[in-house]
Amino acid sequence: MEMRFLQSLQALEHVIEDRPFVRVLILPGGGYSYTSMDKEGYQPATWLNQRGYDAWILDYATANNTQTPLYPLPQDQALEAVKQIRAKNIVSKLGIWGFSAGGHLAATTVTNTSADLDFGILAYPVITLDPKYTHNGSRTNLVGSNPSPELQHLLSAENRVTNSTPPVFLFHTANDGSVPIQNTYLFANAMASHKRPAQLLVLPDGGHGLGLALSDPVRTWTGELERFLKYSI
Repeated sequence: MEMRFLQSLQALEHVIEDRPFVRVLILPGGGYSYTSMDKEGYQPATWLNQRGYDAWILDYATANNTQTPLYPLPQDQALEAVKQIRAKNIVSKLGIWGFSAGGHLAATTVTNTSADLDFGILAYPVITLDPKYTHNGSRTNLVGSNPSPELQHLLSAENRVTNSTPPVFLFHTANDGSVPIQNTYLFANAMASHKRPAQLLVLPDGGHGLGLALSDPVRTWTGELERFLKYSI
């Protein structure tokens, strides 16, 4: 496990002025096969830094560097990363942001009460391990081709939402050909069932793996994310 820390001077000013000091742990996607470190790691971290938030990027275990099936190693690493950031004792609020398979890792972490996170951001996330809607590559890398029904249920994040799950922002595109939109809807419905606050943004077009789409004014979703960070955490 490797964590890379990106820090902004503006965020340091927030500490000096006794404003809430928010940090975010970023989990890039890559189907639990690799981590998309630039588009879904460094770019989001830079975007956060520019707005006064510090960011950690977790290079968690994937099939590229670890024997599969991976579970429970990535989940353990995410919890350990949260613990290490908390230990810095300069965090007012701590959130987690995951993309695609990293979104699955973020979803299973934000719904883990022991993580005690303050918010989550899930971008075109893998949520369920149900073969009907899952991303098969992520599922196979994480739990193998024939996981037990109990393990499949445990790691389907829609089943993990509780009355204490913190606020979550969800982003997806309706025509995502890799991770079906049903994943996001399953999680959003679970949040609604437990009366938990969530913000959902679904664009009609865009496919999978957009990142922040900063150069695409039609598909960039950062404006709504800023609204969430300002008003919902």
